[in-house]
Amino acid sequence: MSGITGMRWRVREIFHEQVGSGRWLRRFRSSAFFVATLTALVLAAGCGSEAAVPSPQSEIRFGLALQPSSALAIIAIEQDFFRDEGIVPEVETYVSGKRALGGLLDGNADVVTCAQAPLVFALFERHDLQVICSVGSATDVDRVVARRDAGIEQPADLRGKRIATQRASAVHFFLHLFLARNGIPERDVRLSYFDAERLADALVAGEIDAFSMREPYVSQARSMLADNVVVFSEPGLFTRSDLVVVRGELVRERPEIVVRMIRALLRAERFARAQSDEALKMVSGSLGVSESSMDLSWSRLRRHVGLEQSLLTSMEDQARWAIDSGLVVAHDVPNYLDMFYLEGLNRVRPDAMTIIH
Repeated sequence: MSGITGMRWRVREIFHEQVGSGRWLRRFRSSAFFVATLTALVLAAGCGSEAAVPSPQSEIRFGLALQPSSALAIIAIEQDFFRDEGIVPEVETYVSGKRALGGLLDGNADVVTCAQAPLVFALFERHDLQVICSVGSATDVDRVVARRDAGIEQPADLRGKRIATQRASAVHFFLHLFLARNGIPERDVRLSYFDAERLADALVAGEIDAFSMREPYVSQARSMLADNVVVFSEPGLFTRSDLVVVRGELVRERPEIVVRMIRALLRAERFARAQSDEALKMVSGSLGVSESSMDLSWSRLRRHVGLEQSLLTSMEDQARWAIDSGLVVAHDVPNYLDMFYLEGLNRVRPDAMTIIH
């Protein structure tokens, strides 16, 4: 799979069954056809077959954010680790974690990957969401991309310029920290908000002078503007974590699915550790960017399944920023501990959980 940025990953309802020496794959378009065909396969294969056939109850709608920190989810899907755990994922891709979370909130997905920031904003109004684990963190994936012909050569030159980002997202919070680090009050820039996929085009068209984003949109701007682009980074300024989020009803009604999803993601973690180059190739292909453009961020991406105390601290920091900036009408930081489902990870890998509860 490659070059899928900006497109929907084809929804897949495929299950695998060994017949003879070959692998038979078929897409099922209705539950009635699924049951009929499944029955025929069982009769044909005989009672001696050891292959596990996922039941209809094992299907999940997976909303995947196309961003580097979703690496373990991408690997688990591409390597069929979910299927090996008896889960049939219907995958729909989203251009950002914020949009993926929107799919969950709208009832179009059962599980999604997203960074902390969009979840922080959602939890001011919604209390039916649960984090089952994190799948990675990174301290150097977010960037500020600017036009040289707008007179921008160094961060200080951003003062007075038109800067865009995706509102209420991780890159929005990064931009806030980036400006503060460089001594630029937010009132001294002309801030606007765009959908993630529009940022590079807006920069090229001259609608804005700079934007805050991550791959694959940084590479898009580089390829279109060539020598007329300057890219700023601040390693260590902000730790972005990608979370796996579900609605509360899933952990209440189908807790075993949560355990199997975590097992699949742990297999992806081991794969990424043992075959880092192959994993990088897989993830960069999914994002539609070159491996070389991801080399640095890949080396600084911590691909790890866990639930750490630092997640709570980071979410509280982002909530206070949202309140102080007037981005939400709330006045109090929620109790985020209630939003974490700890039992699943505790059953599978208790040493990866450091949240105090």
